[in-house]
Amino acid sequence: MKIFNTADLCDDHQDIQVAEPMFKSYGQRKKFFGKIRTVEVLDDNSYVKRLVDEKVNGDVMVIDGRGSKKCALLGDNLARIAADNGWAGFIINGCIRDSEIISTIDIGIKAINVMPNKSQKKDQGSYKKSLSFANVIFKEGDYTYSDSDGIIISKDLLFRDDLNKSENSIIPYKLAIYTKTYK
Repeated sequence: MKIFNTADLCDDHQDIQVAEPMFKSYGQRKKFFGKIRTVEVLDDNSYVKRLVDEKVNGDVMVIDGRGSKKCALLGDNLARIAADNGWAGFIINGCIRDSEIISTIDIGIKAINVMPNKSQKKDQGSYKKSLSFANVIFKEGDYTYSDSDGIIISKDLLFRDDLNKSENSIIPYKLAIYTKTYK
């Protein structure tokens, strides 16, 4: 059961950033959060592939592809490997491909659009830089929270995900504060 929603987090926290609503949602997971890992590339997903191959515990890869729509920076093969390696999701200032297949993979993805062209493989890019797009700054080690209402960034961990790994449940860090009843 996934409990958090970004609207409540915006209501309850002042020290957060809210991303401009420029992303479309892909992947089976519609809510995801985790520690930010940053990659900067341009029409080349070599660095994305290298980072996807790392085993992580619910991290979110933020990729600044400079908004390029020339090619996809993520496809179904990398998305599947990422899900298997423990990634919670991706936020991509660029495009993905294989969107129909990706919709069946248990991972969250926000990207600006789709593009069937594959990327170049010139091994160009960089890691761990602060990335500025969507009117926010994504910093390596900060946390991001994404759902159907949007994307927020916080320096602090607002939730823990350690009680029911098999369902990838999101458990509020302060249950009494974040639990709301909806009819």
